[in-house]
Amino acid sequence: MSQKVIELENELGATSDKVERLAILLELLDHLTVSDYVEGWRYGHQALELAEQLGDRVSVAAAHEDLANCLWKLAEYSESIDHYENALDNFLSLGDLYGAARCYSGLGIVAGSLENYRASLEYFDDGLSAAKRAGKQELAATITGNIGHVYFKLGNYADAMSCFENSLEFYQHTRDFVGAGNMLGGMAGIHVYQGEHSKGLEIVRRALQLHKQANNVRGIAVSMMNIGIALQKMGKLEQSRKELKSALNYSRSISLKTTEHDILKNLSEVCSELEDHAEANKYLELYLEVQHEEKQLAVKRKNEQFRQRQQIREMQERSA
Repeated sequence: MSQKVIELENELGATSDKVERLAILLELLDHLTVSDYVEGWRYGHQALELAEQLGDRVSVAAAHEDLANCLWKLAEYSESIDHYENALDNFLSLGDLYGAARCYSGLGIVAGSLENYRASLEYFDDGLSAAKRAGKQELAATITGNIGHVYFKLGNYADAMSCFENSLEFYQHTRDFVGAGNMLGGMAGIHVYQGEHSKGLEIVRRALQLHKQANNVRGIAVSMMNIGIALQKMGKLEQSRKELKSALNYSRSISLKTTEHDILKNLSEVCSELEDHAEANKYLELYLEVQHEEKQLAVKRKNEQFRQRQQIREMQERSA
């Protein structure tokens, strides 16, 4: 826990004024949504409740966005979508294009995590348009990088590399270590999957150092995982297993469920290649357990959407 978070928590405990508490909570969330997702989720609910009591629509939107940011990292995708949509509705009604662009980007990330790549690209396109209209070049670079990650998943390596290179140039110019690390990670993945394993490994290690400099815990976890994957592709299976186990422990320590899920899958594959079938099955069972929970949430959301559509139709029929 950073010194600033401790100071803000002390300030929060020292005041009962609702306006002051809300301001402190939102500042706390600026730190926790990138470092402690469970605490961010807890404080996010407090901020949302206070903002609604005060009728502060700007803060309501901000709290919904912060909750969504924490929830997708905790792999709570259905709830994350709900909060992003609530935040988006508020930002749009307030005419806040920058806030809307951030929400479109978040929705694109969640859709990509659920492997709905078409929807992911549509959200990112909307977000990129809003970011440019708002004059937010840094966010535009981030979304361009996100589009690159979707292209990478789709096997469109040329367009993915173009996105990563364009965003990397911007981040290097602005000395944004997190952004540059994310783009280097994407570029490393392309090299690895095209068989340029040593080059990919070198680049992802550069990405890891940048994320450590910025203390970006998610970037550190993802880079550690990608180092393990690169070593697996190189046939260095024992080293790969060691790196992936370290990445798994680190991801669990920061409650980064999305990365933990991916690491479990890769660990199972590496252990299987090593013919350690007992350990391979252990990781596979854990992976499938998380996957089953995600599918249950997806089904629940679809049922909720179906009920909402039914209610709308019934209201329209009654008013006709």
